[in-house]
Amino acid sequence: MPRSAKKKKAEDFKKVKLKLGKKKAPPSNATDTSFTAKSIVLAGQSISADKSAQLTNSRNHTLRELLTQLRHYSAPTRRDAVSGLGDFITLHPEALQADLGPIVEASVRLVVDSDPGVRKQLRRLYGEMLPMIPSNELAPFMPLAVVFTCSAMTHILDDIRADAVQFLDLLADTVPESVAQLAPRVLPSFFSLLDTSTTTSDGKRTEANARTALLTQSSRLAIMRSCYKFLSVITRPLASSTDPLWFMSSASASPIAPAQQLFYPDCPAPFAAMNLFDEAAVAGGDSSGDVAIRDQSAAALDRLFPFLQATWTESATIFAAGHISTESLELCVRVMQILQVLWRAAYATAIPPNDRLAGFLRQCTVFFPLGRDFEGDAPAETALLTLNIQLCELTALVSQGSDDADLSRTLRRVVRFVLHTLGLRTTKSGRSQQAPKRSLPHEQFVELLPVIWRLAQCCGRQDASQLLQAVMLYANSCPLSSPAKTLCIRFLARIIELQWSRMPQHNALDLADSQLTELVAEWVLGLPRLLWHLRDRNLNASLAAAETLRLVCQRTRLLDAQAIDTLQAGLATLFCVDVPGKGAVHGPFRLYPPELQRTVLETVACTPGHSARLIQAVKASSAAVAPAYAQITNEICGK
Repeated sequence: MPRSAKKKKAEDFKKVKLKLGKKKAPPSNATDTSFTAKSIVLAGQSISADKSAQLTNSRNHTLRELLTQLRHYSAPTRRDAVSGLGDFITLHPEALQADLGPIVEASVRLVVDSDPGVRKQLRRLYGEMLPMIPSNELAPFMPLAVVFTCSAMTHILDDIRADAVQFLDLLADTVPESVAQLAPRVLPSFFSLLDTSTTTSDGKRTEANARTALLTQSSRLAIMRSCYKFLSVITRPLASSTDPLWFMSSASASPIAPAQQLFYPDCPAPFAAMNLFDEAAVAGGDSSGDVAIRDQSAAALDRLFPFLQATWTESATIFAAGHISTESLELCVRVMQILQVLWRAAYATAIPPNDRLAGFLRQCTVFFPLGRDFEGDAPAETALLTLNIQLCELTALVSQGSDDADLSRTLRRVVRFVLHTLGLRTTKSGRSQQAPKRSLPHEQFVELLPVIWRLAQCCGRQDASQLLQAVMLYANSCPLSSPAKTLCIRFLARIIELQWSRMPQHNALDLADSQLTELVAEWVLGLPRLLWHLRDRNLNASLAAAETLRLVCQRTRLLDAQAIDTLQAGLATLFCVDVPGKGAVHGPFRLYPPELQRTVLETVACTPGHSARLIQAVKASSAAVAPAYAQITNEICGK
């Protein structure tokens, strides 16, 4: 075997060889004399600092310190800074006038913060701060706020997108006018959230299902609620009227022109071409701003329609299954709300027959009326009624000027549904009467009136007559204190007024029909009795009834001589009537406010050939007449 290598002995003192150019190493027993110094720095505590000359919050932080901490790397520090900023504003609200710019610019950037606690605290801060600031002072900072909000709405993280939608709702509720002006920036963000189409390599867009962009129903519902609210804000100028009968006075909603178009000018305006006084708007035409809103709404409808149709197709299966779930029903409601606000803004009078909405209507009417056999909780029944009313409105708009046979059959189904909703039924003898049915909720009845008006214009004469008769019977069955009573009276009075105007009307609404004229005259003759029962319990309905009687007596030939005598006998009971065994019993005239008294007196003055009974009744109540209208009383009594 080979010998193992010999082990070398460890030397006790090794001699270090020196090399040329190398520094000589220090000896092993040399003493190191170098040293280092360190200091401990204690940060000053702001809570104990003297800041009596500055504005601070309850934790003794100044505004400058709080704004600096908003950019801190630590999420808890940023969250505490936002909370401290809210405390500072609560203690010193006057600081918003002087330092609004720095506060908004530093805080609005946190919309895209990665910490959910910071974003939640920011929404709370703006919810308390924005109502304290006038809208004109907030307007200059809205573009910056919308930029960061849109950036958050297109963020890669789902929770940031969801919080951004809530922040946009907060802005839309507080400063709707300023946010509406920035619609071209906001709408593309909604399109990216609700877009169900994909772009192919050749640039074409292909449609997908409703689950491609949003995975859960709750997230879809939240974004659809926000989208509907924002679309309502940007289309609000087109529906600026608060009158529930807006559809009867706007040229954009019906072929009936507004009141100012009923009169012809004596001479042309010399400078009309310069549009110095917005003649286009006065004449009933759309201004440049309205045209831009309509174009914007049409583009939004075109972009959102694939998603809305896919969502409806997915959720409307509940109507075939018979079991209606709450989330699916709310999805259908949101789809129809978004479509309604867009088609009202995009289409002024009628929807083109070849539009995609016509195909969508055929898809929806398969199960019409929706939930016909459903019996459940009141909110679900109200939502189903609203959906059916919206489908009726869509049917009326699509049916304008269309001769499609399938559409005509759908129109007849819609008319039968409206008549059933109002409680009108036809007996075997062919006579219509009011069926025992509970009153509609006021919001649904307000939505039903424009549907009745549009249906009466596009359906046949018999259907239009039944619709108006249903409104009359519903008006008679409404409770005396119901606001629907006032709406029905004003609706019918507006129809009577339009029949005796210069504007041409649809033949279905022509009161020259003897049967329809008899129904309207009978309803008018019942108004004095209604005034007696109303007394002073519903002054709005009393005023509407009195104005209708004045209109009929002043501007129409609806009543013949015999009807005029009947009307005068009814009007006399409003003033005073002799009851055997009781003597003179005063009517509700003395309880009326001055404006209503004047309307009643003008109605009496317009009736031809005052009867002795009417004159005697007016004299008996002359002491209750307001002094300003004593002259009208003297003219009636022949003094």
